[in-house]
Amino acid sequence: MFSRAVLLEQQEKLRRHVDEWRFRSRAALSELASGSGSPSPTPSVPCGPVRLRVVPADPAGAGAASLLLTAAAADDNVAVAKFVAVLAHSSVEISRFSDAASKGLYRQLLLFGHSVGDLGEALLEGEPQKMFACLIPLLLELYEVISGLVMILGNLLRQLDVICSVRDKNVRPLNSFRSLDLRTVFGSLGEGLAVFLLLDEILRHNGNVKSYLSLFSRMMSKVKSEVNIFDISVEDVDFLDQVVHNLQKIFDSGLFHRLLQVDSPLRSSIDLVRSNKKLLDAFYSCFVESSSEIILRIGSSKEFPLDRKTILHLVSLLLFFISATDETPDKKSMKLLTEMFQIVPVVYIEGGKRIILSDLMKCYCPAELSSLPPIKEACEAFEIMQNNYLIHLNEVQSRDIQAINDALSCWSVSFQSAVHPSSQMLTEEWVRHLQKQILQGLVLADRIHILVQSMLDLHMHLKVPLRREKAKTLCQMVVSLKSIGDLFRTRGSNIVRSLPHIINIIQSDIEQLIAPLKNKLQSEIAKVDQVSKTGFLSLLRRGSAEMETKLLDSLSLVLISLQLLEGSGSSRRQLTLSITVDILHSLGNLDVELSEVRKLLSKFRVLSNFQSLIDERTKCSFLYWRKEMLSTWLSMVYGDACKLSWLQNIIDAFSDGMSLLELGNVGPVALQSYEEDIENALREEVVAPFCRDIETDLRLHVHSTHLKRAVVVNPTKTGVRNLSWYLRMKPLQLPFKFLDVKLLVENHLNSAFYTYSVMPNYDNKIYAEMHDLGRLKYGVELEDFHLTVDTLDQGFDLRRTIQRLDSFCEKYSYSIVKQMFIENDLDGQGRKNLRVLCVEHITSSTAMCTVQQISAALDAILVFLDRMLLDLDALLQSDTELDLLKNLKQLENTRVSNAHPAIQGELKVAFGKHGLGDHALNFLEQVQALVTRIGNALGLMRILAAGCTRYTNSISRYARKSNYDLSYSTSCKVAGMVDDIAEVGKMLDMEARNREALDERIQTFAILVTYVSQKLQRNELNAMKDFFQIVPLLISSMVDHRLLHKDKLLRRGHEAKSAIHTYDGFVLGLAFVLKVLKQECSFDELNWFSSTKTQFDGETEDKDNQTDTSATRAAFTSLKLWRAAPSVRTEPQKSFAKGKRYQQEIELIECSLRLAGTVLG
Repeated sequence: MFSRAVLLEQQEKLRRHVDEWRFRSRAALSELASGSGSPSPTPSVPCGPVRLRVVPADPAGAGAASLLLTAAAADDNVAVAKFVAVLAHSSVEISRFSDAASKGLYRQLLLFGHSVGDLGEALLEGEPQKMFACLIPLLLELYEVISGLVMILGNLLRQLDVICSVRDKNVRPLNSFRSLDLRTVFGSLGEGLAVFLLLDEILRHNGNVKSYLSLFSRMMSKVKSEVNIFDISVEDVDFLDQVVHNLQKIFDSGLFHRLLQVDSPLRSSIDLVRSNKKLLDAFYSCFVESSSEIILRIGSSKEFPLDRKTILHLVSLLLFFISATDETPDKKSMKLLTEMFQIVPVVYIEGGKRIILSDLMKCYCPAELSSLPPIKEACEAFEIMQNNYLIHLNEVQSRDIQAINDALSCWSVSFQSAVHPSSQMLTEEWVRHLQKQILQGLVLADRIHILVQSMLDLHMHLKVPLRREKAKTLCQMVVSLKSIGDLFRTRGSNIVRSLPHIINIIQSDIEQLIAPLKNKLQSEIAKVDQVSKTGFLSLLRRGSAEMETKLLDSLSLVLISLQLLEGSGSSRRQLTLSITVDILHSLGNLDVELSEVRKLLSKFRVLSNFQSLIDERTKCSFLYWRKEMLSTWLSMVYGDACKLSWLQNIIDAFSDGMSLLELGNVGPVALQSYEEDIENALREEVVAPFCRDIETDLRLHVHSTHLKRAVVVNPTKTGVRNLSWYLRMKPLQLPFKFLDVKLLVENHLNSAFYTYSVMPNYDNKIYAEMHDLGRLKYGVELEDFHLTVDTLDQGFDLRRTIQRLDSFCEKYSYSIVKQMFIENDLDGQGRKNLRVLCVEHITSSTAMCTVQQISAALDAILVFLDRMLLDLDALLQSDTELDLLKNLKQLENTRVSNAHPAIQGELKVAFGKHGLGDHALNFLEQVQALVTRIGNALGLMRILAAGCTRYTNSISRYARKSNYDLSYSTSCKVAGMVDDIAEVGKMLDMEARNREALDERIQTFAILVTYVSQKLQRNELNAMKDFFQIVPLLISSMVDHRLLHKDKLLRRGHEAKSAIHTYDGFVLGLAFVLKVLKQECSFDELNWFSSTKTQFDGETEDKDNQTDTSATRAAFTSLKLWRAAPSVRTEPQKSFAKGKRYQQEIELIECSLRLAGTVLG
């Protein structure tokens, strides 16, 4: 019993570990297939799929100057090209530094120290210094970005000062300016200044950077005093100490404030700006114009994805000029600023960081100016603005959610149904349609992203409860975001192939607006000598020289614009083109639709960089800061079966936080913690309730059948859910593994049914029905019970049964159809139930046997069958058998040989009923007993084969045949798994070998047929050559014996030990003996079954005729039958009933014999 318990424990351990082994081995084998080395045992996040990302680019080395000088040289106007190139270079460099900060710098600083702070663990001594040492490369990159931006911003400010202050009429094209419209240049200046503000805000909220820097600085002081102890040179220590000192100085004063200090590299440029009234007027004019346009677009369908970042740039630019000049902005600018605060009080940057615009005014505006009424009122009213903004967002979300869903549905259908044509059939109409679809999808994603992020963040920030209906709507919007991203990734290759055509279409549209100016300017230059004052030159009110210069400069700018439109749509070309258009507009009121050109340029910028924008808008990494919503949304989705498709999208949305953590280099502890949070939420909110609901449904179904009216279920109150929908889901993809809900449900039910079935207080029959119902109703693949459930005797020992095979074959009767053995009688042990042995019992017993023991059992059965065949051969050599055969042959050779088969059947049946003495009857019973033992032994062999096959299939059903030659245990070692998993791999290897060995051994019937045939060829079974001739006698005797037992059961006082034996053991043994002796055809030629049937049919027909003749005289008598006493059967009637019973029993034996022949093959 102890060894049995140990085996069951091992088996339970295998079942619990197989899921984990399955997923880890799959990942390890995939890495082996790719030729990589052995993976690290530390859990890590797998890399995402490789995706194609295309961005328009210029050839290497093509700077802003090289793009411009070619066009200008042809017109001998290099001065204009240089002027544009200088401004374009500064703008391009600022954009490059800003992109570098956006891609990684913000998020890495935001998450520095997060792995420790988030988990609430105490830091070990020296751990902060170590973490800061790992951060030094990032801080060096920060220092490089800051230094580069300071230099570029200083150059740009000096350039703007020169543009707005030069009075020399010979400087081109400045001498041709009527007004300054440098919106693109001021926008680049604001973009650069915003980098300093954002870095200050991140460092202000994440105190770990300054705190760890201080600790590291103290450590450096100690290292410098004891430099000989450490293996480091004095120069390296001094350099590192200087870097730390500079960083401390920068962080203490603040990056933005440091720009305005007296010792700042920008101080000289700021002094120039302070005294340049024209530059300040140009700035405020640009601020008012840009703010007015953005305020009209924000919150509407016309809002561009980059408009909110532009607001941040404008605020940064305004703060800089306020601080630099120490002057209060004009009323119009303050009014627009207040209006922007009301419309957009918060802006979100990369990583989900919230930037409150009023805090920027409070923290970075000079103290003497922040107390002035306009700025003070705007800051004081900001709390009200935030609440009003949240109320506005809720109203917009409630009002527009249906319109957004409708637009999203129409767009997704149109976007998916569009088929990319071949290059020969590509038309301008199709390209414009695709361009429109891309913009629609991007605008929808941007609008949904802003609503979800702002509402979730402000509800938490302002501590406003989020209603369940609102939370469900936000969940739907998150799912829509991921669906948009999936659609763009699906159609990514087609869009990339069409991207050059889309860019060419936009370039041609811009060119159509600018190209007419070229012809007009060329014609007007030709008329300059005539000094005409009409037509196009009516706009120019100066002398002819100034007029000619202005025309030439305008023509040069037009040529530069057209030249820029002929190349790729890189960001450098876009910035340079935008600056060129601004300068062209500054020259005068030329006939150009500037607003339309700027609109096309904005569209150009969005489409050329659409992949990055789509990834940014559809990634939900901001949900990492709202992890509490995962459980809420999962429980909502589980409660509604129609929303099951949302599950994967919700998991993907929260898994986007992994990319944020990876980029922030938070370490494996925080990554593993977040992985566990996602998996635990999924298991607690979806898997565990689903397992309970499945089990409850099966329990109610079974109990409502067995316990009438005890379980009342009202579908109108409880509702009806089709739980099978949950089982049809594909495995859910987590950031680090797949989670198969169906497999987890199967494991839960297997564990539950196994636990309940072994507890004595439970009815294991009920759980067996639940087990079968689960397979039928839900299609789950459940394992068989490890303990027997069909009998009160729970023990079946295969080895003991084989040792007492004679006794077993005598005490039990085999059933071919049911695949079971039934005990013949109770054996006087005081029991009230017969034992039943099924395939499940054999399966449970083989689980505790080795393959050698099973092979020994098969060998023992073969030896037993060999002995039974020899005993049967010896029995058939007796005198009684010879006399029977002699009588049969005499009858056949004399008067019956040519008789009708029905007469043969009658005589042969009569031999079984009459004319045989006691000695002959004892002989037939002995032959029947031997044949029955042979059949029972064959049945045991068959049920043993079925049990072994079922056990090996169930125990190794997770194993998949792979293309690798490695065993499971070897794969575990290569994958670097723990010892427990490696032990499970060894058990799977053993079971796989057992399965192969059993597949080779369980071919016993073919072996027996070959073995007996060889004995017949050696004349070792001579007495059995005419065995088929006594088969009718054996069947007739068996029928007599069975009918006699049935009659005894109907009498009172019958023997308690008498029982009904089935035919199946005898019939299987009979079919086997005929098959191995190759006498099946000989027996069929006797035509015994058909002849007996014909005989019985004739007797039935005669009896029916007699009944018809007597029925006509019983009409009047039948009216009083209800008073008459029961009639007593006459002897002819009893004889007729007995004949009918004989016919039914013989037909049953015939069917069983055919079935046995089919089983033996």
